Amino acid sequence: MKLKSRNILCLLAAAALLFSVCGCKKRAAESSSAAPAPTAKALTADDKQDPENADITDEKGAKADSENLTVKEGRANGIDVSKWQGKIDWSRVKSSGIDFAIIRIGFRGENGTIYKDATSDYNLQQAEKAGVLCGVYFFSTALSEKEAEEEAEFTAAAVAGYSISYPVVYDCEGFRDSDSRMYGVTNTQRTNNALAFLNRIKAKGYEGMLYSSVKELSGSAYWDTARLESAFSVWVARYPAEPYPKTAQPDYSGKYDMWQYTDNGTVAGIEGNVDMSVAYFTRQKAEPKNKSARPGTAAAPSREDSVYTAVSDKVTPKIEVNLRTAATTKSDVAANIKNGTVLNRTGIGSNGWSKINYNGKTVYAITSYLTTDLSAKAPESKPDDGFTAASGKVTAKDETNLRAEPSTDGKLIATIKNGEFVEKTGESPKGWTRLLYNGQTVYAKTSLLTTEVKKPAASSETPSTADEFVAAAGRVTAKDIVNLRSSPNGKEDNIVCQLKKGEFAERLATNGSKGWTRLSYNGQTLYAVSSMLITEEEYNRSQNSAAEE
Repeated sequence: MKLKSRNILCLLAAAALLFSVCGCKKRAAESSSAAPAPTAKALTADDKQDPENADITDEKGAKADSENLTVKEGRANGIDVSKWQGKIDWSRVKSSGIDFAIIRIGFRGENGTIYKDATSDYNLQQAEKAGVLCGVYFFSTALSEKEAEEEAEFTAAAVAGYSISYPVVYDCEGFRDSDSRMYGVTNTQRTNNALAFLNRIKAKGYEGMLYSSVKELSGSAYWDTARLESAFSVWVARYPAEPYPKTAQPDYSGKYDMWQYTDNGTVAGIEGNVDMSVAYFTRQKAEPKNKSARPGTAAAPSREDSVYTAVSDKVTPKIEVNLRTAATTKSDVAANIKNGTVLNRTGIGSNGWSKINYNGKTVYAITSYLTTDLSAKAPESKPDDGFTAASGKVTAKDETNLRAEPSTDGKLIATIKNGEFVEKTGESPKGWTRLLYNGQTVYAKTSLLTTEVKKPAASSETPSTADEFVAAAGRVTAKDIVNLRSSPNGKEDNIVCQLKKGEFAERLATNGSKGWTRLSYNGQTLYAVSSMLITEEEYNRSQNSAAEE
């Protein structure tokens, strides 16, 4: 799962599966009306809808090997897997000292459709046969409680015929990425979604659990952590320099029941790297909720070679390309190759990847980044991966942030307004434009840029007020609750929304004389009274002090 670029062997020829889910009653505390029963769609080999097929974070775990695991009373050693691990030899996994596995049962795609993991039935059946106890996780992109409940109904129906001994996990990640379906969902709504899923799972007779990172849970940075920890068990991800058991526990002061300590584990029976965890509890084999719901024997995942057509030709990068250990952007980069270097290609896949023989080893590269024209020269202005060269001057439609990376998490470099022009150097299909600003390469959301200067509309900011704002940075939250306004004045009709303590906005500028702060929140530029805000550091200190008391 999870909050990182996982280094795994991707078997991309997934067999198509169709799974229908029946409606079930709501959790006991609610009415008996059931959410519409979703249907799992067939997965494709190069499924671009999979939200886990992305680099969710740049955090990298330390090397860990199941051979170094210890057996401690009251604890259990585990892994989590999905289709990205391909065919797993579960007998070898069991022999290596792994007690349990959390298996991905499905996910909601970026298109809003619920999909079943192509290897879930095979993994559940073979793990059970080998004596590895199982839990499952669902990778959610729910926008509402209703969608979260649909995901829970799907999950419960999909596992009804299996022995689910460990928790059913709600996994929600990547929501800070502007390309994510969940971008802009508030902390409160995200928490409500998780609770809706877990409460429905509890009503079905399963043990519910939330998965998240220490960074996102600490100080309720992205969740209402207290609400979640008081209701359900928690699985935290935190990757120390030395993995468990050398590091006994994560540096997290909150409540947790499982700890994922690396995404860089080695386990016999699994090719490539795998996530490893320790559970601070043990479970006995459970009975299926409905034995008749168990599907027939699932076939093993197809071999990777089946998606490649054998070739023998010479290629070079159009500009540059990463050679990876597996045909997925989640895998390790074996080398970065630039235009002019000749590579020996041995296969072209239907998955959009080419198989390359490099220094005697098989590696993989994105086919569209390669050319057989060995004389082709890269343009002088080298675009970043995913960017095509572009030129011309652009300005903000109204106001936009310029960032060091094409991500809303990228460092804020500057803010420009309509009429301030910068040079465009590249464009990405993911909705970002690369720009040159004061000799520095920066990025802005394409949708917020234009080539036209518009006549300024009448502003509720007086000239003196607007002129007195000074650029600032850092995240802030409310001391308690603060109104976020469309302009820096106290009129009731300009209130857009409220910011609660523990919900964070990005500070853009402050006006010391007028006492206002300009903020970026859910993609909007808004204003709040400065005296009603505290910095993220101040918030964290207050939380730590409260915990110590």
